[in-house]
Amino acid sequence: MNTSPKIAVIIPFFQREAGILDRSLSSILAQGYPADSIYVLVVDDGSPIPAEQELANNPISQKLRVRVIKQANAGPNEARNTGLAHLEPGTDLVAYLDSDDEWIGSHLQRAVLALGSGGGNAYFANLYHLGDTTNEFDKAKRVKHADHSPLNGDPSLRVYQGDMVHQIATANIIFMPSLVISVAQLGKARFPQAHRHGGGDYLYWMDLISHGASFVYSTEAEVRCGRGINMWYGSGWGTDGLAMRIVDEARFRRKVLQNYARAERTKESLRARLAELQASMVQDVLHRLRARKPVNWQTVKMFFRENPPNGAMLSHLFSALKAKFGGAR
Repeated sequence: MNTSPKIAVIIPFFQREAGILDRSLSSILAQGYPADSIYVLVVDDGSPIPAEQELANNPISQKLRVRVIKQANAGPNEARNTGLAHLEPGTDLVAYLDSDDEWIGSHLQRAVLALGSGGGNAYFANLYHLGDTTNEFDKAKRVKHADHSPLNGDPSLRVYQGDMVHQIATANIIFMPSLVISVAQLGKARFPQAHRHGGGDYLYWMDLISHGASFVYSTEAEVRCGRGINMWYGSGWGTDGLAMRIVDEARFRRKVLQNYARAERTKESLRARLAELQASMVQDVLHRLRARKPVNWQTVKMFFRENPPNGAMLSHLFSALKAKFGGAR
């Protein structure tokens, strides 16, 4: 008799390139999890390439139980909320996977082991970002594993011990495509509306904490990020998405500052980051003006209306601009 926890895999889907979903589904199948204890919810968020088209006559999808849920384009946060609203009765765990990413190693088995050991009710893992050969934990060095107890003597599984609000707000270590949660304890948490350019997943993790999340994590890389539509990594200097990315990140930081941060060091870090974001908005405007690119002044005005200058912000802004343009002739 199969006693494996029932897992729902939620995949928000919005892509303009065919074949991307095939890789994600293949990685789910390769986990070897019992077929009668896993199902996939693909939420088609008004995708230019329909999810149903990707699944048509796909031999991999025929080996998995996959359901497509369609919605008008609203963004990845709303798509994940739609998935959460369509969980089957008896679902024990929700695992998240983006349509352009893939699981590697024994991700699901390790998540089930960790969550079933009483160490926590939310699991996340290390990963490889696009093109990287060094895993994120080793590259960014945002977490010191020795500070977090091994789970049942296994040094590759750790019980996170510390202020996770501060960790997320200052040096985040949680990655959406590696997250697995307990439905019974955390299934009512939801993603915020909008925030499609950044911060939505961070606020979801804050909501998990509000619902009593305790975290266990894997030091092993269990996800490899792929190349698809990514609002964050596609919003660098000179791109049209940068201004909205700055707007959404500032909204995330302010919400954490107002609603979740308790430690003064967390509040100080958030205020400093808001000052950096204000400087970044000005720098983006100057970059676009110098490059003779159009400026969305409505977005700029909205940002400064939501983030009115103060002494600390102006001081940081002056330093940033002096460092960037002080030597220009």
